[in-house]
Amino acid sequence: TERTNLAMLVMNILDEWRLAPEDQIFLLGLPQETKPRQLSRYRNGSAPFPQDEVLLKHARHVLGIQESLHIVFPLNRNMPGFWLKHRNKALKGIPLQIMLDEGINGMHRVWRQLDCTLNWTD
Repeated sequence: TERTNLAMLVMNILDEWRLAPEDQIFLLGLPQETKPRQLSRYRNGSAPFPQDEVLLKHARHVLGIQESLHIVFPLNRNMPGFWLKHRNKALKGIPLQIMLDEGINGMHRVWRQLDCTLNWTD
């Protein structure tokens, strides 16, 4: 299904970013009590993402951030994970930490920094 494919794609991105399972759970907007083993079900396609508007909005942000990172750094596959974990002058902080501290608002801030076209619609 579409949500199964989305789950596998988003989990692949979060793995590429080399995030701890707890950070993956948080960035997906999943309940805090979600067990890391549930992530492997999403990762291997044995479970679709639930039809949950919060989770789907978070997943959309992960996809948008990753797409923007690949546009900004087209030749270096390691750059997205590196960029997310190092201080960014424009954001006045570390992008990953901003997303973890501010949730969806932080994710939107990071995405907007990477993709100037988002500012046209905000």
